[in-house]
Amino acid sequence: MNQLYLYEFKQKRLQDKKIKIGLLGTCLAHGGANKMQALYSIAFENAGYEVHHILVNPEIEFDYRGKVMHLSPFKKGMFHRVKRFLVLRKFIQTEQLDYLIDFRSRTKSIMELLLVNFVFTCRYIPTVHSFELDFYFPKNKWISKLIYQKAFKIVSISKAIEEKIIDVYGFSNVITIYNPLGYDAIRQLAEKPISIDFPFILAAGRMDEDNIKQFDKLIETYANSDLSISAYHLVFLGDGVLRPQFEQLVEQFQLKNKIHFYGFQSNPYPFMKKAHFLVLCSKNEGYPTVLTETLACGTPVISFECASGPSEIIEHNENGLLVENQNFEVLNEAMMQFIQNPELYAKCKKNTQNQKDLHSFEQFIKNWKAILT
Repeated sequence: MNQLYLYEFKQKRLQDKKIKIGLLGTCLAHGGANKMQALYSIAFENAGYEVHHILVNPEIEFDYRGKVMHLSPFKKGMFHRVKRFLVLRKFIQTEQLDYLIDFRSRTKSIMELLLVNFVFTCRYIPTVHSFELDFYFPKNKWISKLIYQKAFKIVSISKAIEEKIIDVYGFSNVITIYNPLGYDAIRQLAEKPISIDFPFILAAGRMDEDNIKQFDKLIETYANSDLSISAYHLVFLGDGVLRPQFEQLVEQFQLKNKIHFYGFQSNPYPFMKKAHFLVLCSKNEGYPTVLTETLACGTPVISFECASGPSEIIEHNENGLLVENQNFEVLNEAMMQFIQNPELYAKCKKNTQNQKDLHSFEQFIKNWKAILT
């Protein structure tokens, strides 16, 4: 009888124990992967998990949940790197983390081998947020297998990324879980006022050196078409080293009165709601949150059918328009279509919520609970 009671007591203790999840990332500001780390923490904590953020630097702009530990006090160099490894290992063991979900880009093979073999002492789950796998996997397949064959799961954010990982590396532990979207919070934040009193087309994203978003080509497309003499302005959200070049390009086209830069916005949703539509003309993506967020605000979208994500988000001629990849002439035609064809536009606007359930917190947690056992 006492043994049975002791067994039942232990079982209850195990059931009552919160699963502890570590979220490893660069910071909680700026990029899409960092924003997803913040959203993951909200979803996980609401679902009853204990959340710990482990950050390379302490910059925080996004709303998040859980405790934060950052590694920034340590300087560069081998000695400090080893010290940082030891601190991270001790933290994982002291906090008794059950899972470590990794949001970082991972380009240093030797460092990742050391981390996986000597530092990550709990179940390790790397995430992949871009179709460009070089940001996450060594080109050498043998080294990649040494690193990732020990991963508990590899989580991609789109089906196209999952298929590419399997095709290139042959991993069998890959699964796709779409990013969550807080529809209620987005709609509430979208009601905030903004001081724009003209109709506009919206583009949003980082203006980094790699020029993934190709805002310069979008400016040229707008400037060289009837869009520039229409009532519709072009508004950019985002910042980065290329912004001065983009602004100079606008001056060359003498369109400062029609093309506007509003910088990084901690709350972009009023812009998304008020925009006539959003346009995405990237070289590549992972699973572009800017599309799902804009649709959540009730605004249609236009995007290149680039790898990867847009074709999994946009139902062509239903909630937006998919355009032949990297064809800016066809992109211009699509933008003009949304201005000149009110029936098509109204139909797409009406259907912006078509994929709401796919990106709900409920579906997100359901998918993760299937893994976190």
